Amino acid sequence: MRLWKLGLIAFVFFASAVVAPATDFSFTGTFTSDDQLQFFQFTAPSSSVTLKTLSYAGGTNAAGAIIAAGGFDPVLSLFDATGGLVGASLLIATNDDGSGVPTDPVTGNAFDSLLEINTLLSGGTYVLVLSQSGNFANGPDFAGGFSEQGQGDFTPGFYGCSGTSFCDVSAAQRTGAWAVDILGVGSASSVPEPGSVALLGTAIAGLVLLRRKKRI
Repeated sequence: MRLWKLGLIAFVFFASAVVAPATDFSFTGTFTSDDQLQFFQFTAPSSSVTLKTLSYAGGTNAAGAIIAAGGFDPVLSLFDATGGLVGASLLIATNDDGSGVPTDPVTGNAFDSLLEINTLLSGGTYVLVLSQSGNFANGPDFAGGFSEQGQGDFTPGFYGCSGTSFCDVSAAQRTGAWAVDILGVGSASSVPEPGSVALLGTAIAGLVLLRRKKRI
């Protein structure tokens, strides 16, 4: 084999082995109920990552967009999803009110979430879960679920505000708006709840069986 071919093969091999450079990702959306969860999957090019919300007190996200204050009190929970998010996926870290986050201009509370982690496995896959404060990851793994799953709009009863949803511990009425930054990762995307994926798979399987029966 010619030397240039050997060189090309070596280049392709080593290039494929290089982990993607660190990049910042921003996501926004709106919850419709207190017990809703939002999932984000990302890969870690190094051991360090910063995960934060901006929706309670507002601010400018990593994409340069201005996020209005007024969203619900958020919680971030991080699971090791190497090999896929399954019941045995370990809960690595969780945070309700981050240290040093901005204060809301109306309530004066600093309730945004912040996780700064430097113990990840380089090249590993992780899933970040966003939830409303009060709906905490039970741990020690994903099978433990979340404390208010299936409880709908639980916060008025918890915190005593007059609205139907999205109250905080100071009894202030908030909205379902959220904003999340995932900083210093190789890739990141929002993904459906695992239950939604399972239901979709079941529906597809049912359609396939129905088509097969029609052909017989």
